[in-house]
Amino acid sequence: MESSDILVIGGGIIGASVAYGVAKQGVDVTLLDQGGSTPSASRGNFGLTWVQGKGLGMPRYAEWTLDSVQAWPEFSEDLRENSGISVDFKQPGGFEACLGEEEWCRRKAVVDQMRQESVNGNYDCEMLDRHTMQEMIPKLRLGKTVYGASYSPHDGHLNPLALLSALTAALKKFGIKHYPENQVESVSFRNDSFEIRTTKQRFSAKKIVLACGLGIKALARQVGMEFPIRPQRGQILVTERTLPLLEQPFVTIRQTHEGSFMIGASHEEVNMDTGTTLEVMRDLASRALQLFPELYKLQLVRCWGALRILTPDNRPVYVESESCPGAFVVTSHSGITLAPLHAGRLSKWIVDGITPEGFENFHPGRFDA
Repeated sequence: MESSDILVIGGGIIGASVAYGVAKQGVDVTLLDQGGSTPSASRGNFGLTWVQGKGLGMPRYAEWTLDSVQAWPEFSEDLRENSGISVDFKQPGGFEACLGEEEWCRRKAVVDQMRQESVNGNYDCEMLDRHTMQEMIPKLRLGKTVYGASYSPHDGHLNPLALLSALTAALKKFGIKHYPENQVESVSFRNDSFEIRTTKQRFSAKKIVLACGLGIKALARQVGMEFPIRPQRGQILVTERTLPLLEQPFVTIRQTHEGSFMIGASHEEVNMDTGTTLEVMRDLASRALQLFPELYKLQLVRCWGALRILTPDNRPVYVESESCPGAFVVTSHSGITLAPLHAGRLSKWIVDGITPEGFENFHPGRFDA
């Protein structure tokens, strides 16, 4: 039986970020990943590091998100040094476009509310009119229906596959025992230790971290925790490569480092279906062309569907089991945005029990209310 101080279940961006942060503290870590063709959010997401709009009704989440995004420049450089892989992180600010005055007014109401909820009314996001937007995007002509946008200078984007590769490579450097293709079947707790059975072998650990997305729900029950998680599908389109035209990412469209445009992303309640549909693809392409009509010249070369992992309020859950102390759950649909804090403050909480300020906001007890 393989043993370690901490065992992380889930080899996606969240699990790998936590394992990386724990290993950097000199703790013996094992990482288990079911691998294969599972519906991994880490391999199918849009690649945004995003602040604006996150935390409406929960100011601590807004602060947590901003802290993480501000830590991204240092985190990306740290990863490059320890993996030799660039994640193509850029932070030029980002837009959420509004087609028509009605969308603009609704968006302004959200921004105003978040400003009121923030500490000292300091929420760094502003509403822009069409003319100001166009000045900031000189290489692409805005469509006629674009009325304006919200804009935050903290927003950015990166290559999510490169991020996962960089984390995996960095884990090797720090000697983390990584077991891909190991589907966890059961977790048990006795004598202040955990035994984990997979399809291939058994493991033991003093602490475990459940960071396996949609697989968390069943395993959490085995260590005395119960809370709702659901899948939501998002479809993404990718164009052929072209010259650099768009520096800033939008919440529904961005140009990658390689030159392709990524267009997304839908919000579909379809259970575990990761497929694509012509109807949704047509809707995504239509909105992209309303934003930037000139994109009609580009050929679509790829499309896919992937599953988000959502809690009822779409916000993170960080919790330690009361009945099985040493078992932690970490889940969020913002795994990329929050990676620096998952590797930093969160890993310190798991290793040393240092609870970040305001952490009670992320307890799943909020769902009972």
